[in-house]
Amino acid sequence: MRSAIRKGLATTAALAGITLAMLPASAQADDGLVSQAGRVAKYQAYLAMKVAQGDEQAKETAQGFSALSAAQKTRFLDLLEDRALMAHLFEAGESPAAAGITRSELAGGDVVVEREAAGGSDDASPNSTAALRASGYRDMWASYSYTDKFLGVKVSRVTVRTNYQVKGKDTTKVYPGSASQYLFVPGCDFSHSPVKEWISSPPADNAQSETVWTAKCWGSSWDERERVWGDYRGFVGGYLKDE
Repeated sequence: MRSAIRKGLATTAALAGITLAMLPASAQADDGLVSQAGRVAKYQAYLAMKVAQGDEQAKETAQGFSALSAAQKTRFLDLLEDRALMAHLFEAGESPAAAGITRSELAGGDVVVEREAAGGSDDASPNSTAALRASGYRDMWASYSYTDKFLGVKVSRVTVRTNYQVKGKDTTKVYPGSASQYLFVPGCDFSHSPVKEWISSPPADNAQSETVWTAKCWGSSWDERERVWGDYRGFVGGYLKDE
């Protein structure tokens, strides 16, 4: 997810930034209160459109943005338009060393990047049966997510998850994995390749799932690979890196 803006900056000298996606030219030239109110209204309308399309995460982001003060809303939009910030924001990252959340800060703490790893037993798995469990088979899952928050409001997130079966310390089967995302930056869009799954060779014996994300932002595009793997303990590792 993170190399999008960096590549866009390098290849598209004429990028006008997110402002162009949200504001008419006359508003861009006006730095007064009317201009700021227009910027806020445009972004709220953008989120409202996403909510109307059935995007539940957009509702949470819209509520978070609405709860900000007027000054914070302006700061939020300024951050979205800061190309230098975006160049750092969209760099690839490894997962935490263990299940949990690792946070890093940018822009004086106004932007927080979270790398979240999780996993464990999947008691609700539709693939499990009482007979399999009695025989010692357990269904498991592991996921790796990358989330960006501006002033505490979620702006983007990508997640890949692997689902699998173990017996003792051995991974015996990998079920279809999944990938999910959201991105509330006007002018940008995400898509991903079909999720691939496999069991790595012993002695690692991990269940693995991965997808390749493709983004288009302001006339440029990029690809990054996101992978997660787990074993009998649950989450083991994950990454998001340049393709």
